[in-house]
Amino acid sequence: MEKWFNSINTLVESLYNNDFKNTGSTPIEKTIIDLLVANFTLWGYEDQARRKDMPDNYIADLKRKIDKENQGRNDIIDSLDALIKEDVEKKLGSIDQTLPMNSENPGSLYDRLIILALRSYNLRKEINRKDADIYHIEKCSKMLEQVNERSGDLLKCLKELMDNIYSGRKKIKSYKQHKLYNDPALNPALRGK
Repeated sequence: MEKWFNSINTLVESLYNNDFKNTGSTPIEKTIIDLLVANFTLWGYEDQARRKDMPDNYIADLKRKIDKENQGRNDIIDSLDALIKEDVEKKLGSIDQTLPMNSENPGSLYDRLIILALRSYNLRKEINRKDADIYHIEKCSKMLEQVNERSGDLLKCLKELMDNIYSGRKKIKSYKQHKLYNDPALNPALRGK
């Protein structure tokens, strides 16, 4: 898992340096990297949406982009869980439905780890800013320590979960995250009612 997380950190750097390629060699790896790209895109939109120097229509347009990208991100998480479930079934056969399961599927853990990788990159950037004062650098350094600790803890959780799923000690179920807010049939505000 640590090797995987290091590769994600390298891909984060390549995204920020505009020399990114999806290097995934399996459908699962490609989907994890697609999740990274979705989160990277959302990170940029979210940063821009907090600007006070832009007109309201610019911010409203960003909000719509955030909603669309977030829907895509959730769809990728669903796809990732479905691919992992399919892979487990290929390797172990049908999944015993009486097995215990986690409250969080692997896709959500991958998502949280990717967000932490983005946060880590941006905190390191802040620490290395030439115009930052010592207070800012110390604050960001402390935050980075916490992010790194949390990343390590979540990596352990993900490794344990994947080991349990692939060894047949826990089951995985693939769910569709039903986001109601983007669907006019399900969101009364979009229907005008």
